[in-house]
Amino acid sequence: MQSKFTAIVLAMLLAVSAFAVEDTGNAPAQSKGWDDTFTKFSMGVMLGIGPSYLKGAEEYYDAEKTTGISIMFEMAFPITDNMALRAELGFDGMFGIGSTYQYVHREVKDSVTSSSFEIALFWNMFLSENFFVNLGPAIRFPWFDEKVEIEDEKVFSGEPEYGNDVWLDAVLGIGFKIGCIEFGFRGGYELLGFYKETKKYRKVDIHELRFRFYFMYWFGQKRS
Repeated sequence: MQSKFTAIVLAMLLAVSAFAVEDTGNAPAQSKGWDDTFTKFSMGVMLGIGPSYLKGAEEYYDAEKTTGISIMFEMAFPITDNMALRAELGFDGMFGIGSTYQYVHREVKDSVTSSSFEIALFWNMFLSENFFVNLGPAIRFPWFDEKVEIEDEKVFSGEPEYGNDVWLDAVLGIGFKIGCIEFGFRGGYELLGFYKETKKYRKVDIHELRFRFYFMYWFGQKRS
């Protein structure tokens, strides 16, 4: 599943990036002083990193905080001189969280890593020539990798059955854009539960609160 999503994203990125570079000479004249924002259809790539907090996880894991990364492809569709819709797709994941405990006088280590394919739609508004805010929903299709060790011997490795199949996040971001370069900060709260209820596991009320500091490059935008 992961390899298929990777191939799709890479293929789209190569195709639209080539299109964007060819389109650099056809941009309309800027108006109202906006510094080459999204007055034409634009495409870009983003890299982000930051902490993820699993609210409600303290009962199950040794720590609520871990580190996450994002690799995204974005498209911006202009609406007015200072407003645009931004569509995003790519990957977001967080490094392992885990717990260590004693079971029948033996040490047990349980660690979980998650990755997700993400699709999002943001409403983007520039409040000044370079500063903007955006907000919108993000849908994530996750997969988990859990590893359980007893006395350093692996007894389970794979995807647990209690992981939710779809996550829905509310995302708010702020950023600063100069020509083709953009950097900013996004925060997202997972509205759907991290884990689902099964016959073996009762409902676990865990929600991810994630923060990503990011850098983005937009194709076809002036280098200022």
